[in-house]
Amino acid sequence: MFEKYLVNPEGFRNVRENNQITGYEVQLRVPYYRGIPMSCVEVLDLTVDDEKVANEDMLITVKGETFTFEELPTVINHRWEMIETITVFVKKPGGLSEGEHKVHAFVSLRISYLPFNNTGDDEKVLVLEA
Repeated sequence: MFEKYLVNPEGFRNVRENNQITGYEVQLRVPYYRGIPMSCVEVLDLTVDDEKVANEDMLITVKGETFTFEELPTVINHRWEMIETITVFVKKPGGLSEGEHKVHAFVSLRISYLPFNNTGDDEKVLVLEA
């Protein structure tokens, strides 16, 4: 039901550090009707222009703190609330070209009171501006 909001059309941009483009950012919203601890994010798959992003190339920022995907199981005190976005930084020297890009995200969330994972699957065409 909420997966159509997973890929946030806002905040899609290249990231510049020391006058070099080091990668790009995508913002995601939780595909569930409640907030969850980040430790409950079991899968976060991101594909941009049919190129799958490796988890080790992602940095995830929630509530101003940044974590690797591998650290998420230990992130019990940071919640991904329904109305908030997380920022996924993708390490990619040179970033992405200006223009349209197909962004696909899939997440699988462990919900303590459900016997199955809740998933979200969304794809949007986002425009990266200079």
